[in-house]
Amino acid sequence: MFKSKKVCPDCGPTPTSHFLARTIVMVDWFFSPYTKFMDKIWQKFRPLVLKLPLDKIAYHSMFWAKRLGLGKVVTDIKPDHNLRLRVLWEEAKRRGIELFEFRPFGRSVDLMVARHQGRLYAFDGLPRPRGNTGDGSEWMDDKAIMRKKFSEAKIPIARGGMFTLVKKALVMFDEMGPPVIVKPRIGSRSRHTFIHINTRSQLVQAFYSAQKLCPWVVVEEELQGPVFRATVVGGKLIGVARRDIPQIIGDGVHSIGELASASNEHPGRDEDIFHSLPSEQEAREELARQGLTWQTVPVKGQQVTLGNKVNRGIGGVTTDVTQEVHEHNADLFRRVANFVGDPIIGIDFIISSISDPWHQQQACGVIECNSLPFIDLHHYPIAGTPRNAAGAIWDLIWPETNVDH
Repeated sequence: MFKSKKVCPDCGPTPTSHFLARTIVMVDWFFSPYTKFMDKIWQKFRPLVLKLPLDKIAYHSMFWAKRLGLGKVVTDIKPDHNLRLRVLWEEAKRRGIELFEFRPFGRSVDLMVARHQGRLYAFDGLPRPRGNTGDGSEWMDDKAIMRKKFSEAKIPIARGGMFTLVKKALVMFDEMGPPVIVKPRIGSRSRHTFIHINTRSQLVQAFYSAQKLCPWVVVEEELQGPVFRATVVGGKLIGVARRDIPQIIGDGVHSIGELASASNEHPGRDEDIFHSLPSEQEAREELARQGLTWQTVPVKGQQVTLGNKVNRGIGGVTTDVTQEVHEHNADLFRRVANFVGDPIIGIDFIISSISDPWHQQQACGVIECNSLPFIDLHHYPIAGTPRNAAGAIWDLIWPETNVDH
C-alpha cells in the first residue's frame, strides 16, 4: 500500500513541490548573468523576430504537436481550468473569440491561441498587447527587487529587508520590533507566508519554512488593515477588491462556532469559488492567539479571525469596493502600474481605510505586484458589484469585439 502524500499546511489550499520551487529559483539565480546577456542580444533581434508570423506559427505548431502525440488541443472550458482562465474564456465566447489551449502531455499550462475573423493571437496566461513596455514584468514578481525600486520611487512599502541568514533577520527584528511578516522572496498564493510574528522563536520557525521555497526570505513590518487587490489594465483602474481572511463578526449572542456555521450557509460558499470557513480544529491555533475558543461568545461587532491567509480555498472572501476608493489611492495604483510599465498588473495593497487618502494613514503600502493576476477576483465578489476585468483585457487586444459598445 502506498501512503498518501502529506499535505503541507504552510502552502495552504494550493500546495506545490518544495524541491521544484526551490530548484527553479536557484537555477534562475545561477543562470541570471547568462540570461541577462542573452536578453541584450534578444533586444537587438526582437524587432526582426516580431515581424515573423509568430501567431500563425504557434497555432499550427500546437496541432502538429498533437499529431505527434506530444499533447492535445482543448477548444472549450474544462473543469480543471483555473478561475482566471475560465472568466477569460467566458468573455471570449461572449465576443465571438475562439480559444485553443495546447496541453503538453495532457497538462494544462495556459498555452493559448485566440482566433477572431481569421486573425490569430498567441499568448500564455493572459493576452498582452505587444510593443514597447517597461521592464517591470521582469522584476515585479520578485518581492526584494520590487521593494528596492518602489522605495526609490517613493511608492509606499513596508519597512524591512531580505535575508539568507536567520541571525541577520533576527537583528532587524530586534531593531524594528514586532509584529512582522515573513515570506519567500519569490512565491505566490501566500504559500509559506506568515503574519503576526511577535517573538524571535516564531520568526525562526517562519524563516526556515519560507526557505523551503526560496533561499532568500523577506521580513517586513506588518502593515495595518485588510489586503486590497487593485487591478490596472491599460492604465485604467478596473476594480478594487477587499480580500478578507477567514473571519466572523460577533453579535454578543452566539458562539464563534455557531457564527461560523451560519456563515457557511451563505450561498456564495458553494465550494466552487468560496469555500467553508476553517473547522474548530483548523482554527484552534489562530483562536488561541486571540485568547478565544470555538465556544467563546464574542461581543457585538468584534472581529474574530479564523485563519491568517486570504485564500478563498480556506474560507477567505473578496468584496468589491471600487466605488469606495479615494481618488488619491486610485491615482497611486495607476502610478504604480505606470512605473512598472506593464499593461496588466495586480497590486496588493494594505491600508486601514481605502476611502481615505493613503498619505494620511500610517502603516500602509504595496506588499506585492502580480504580472499574472487572478482577474476572477473581480468577476466573483461575494458582495459588491462584479467588474469585467477579462473584458478590459480583450479590449486591449481586439477592442472591436466589445459587444457592449
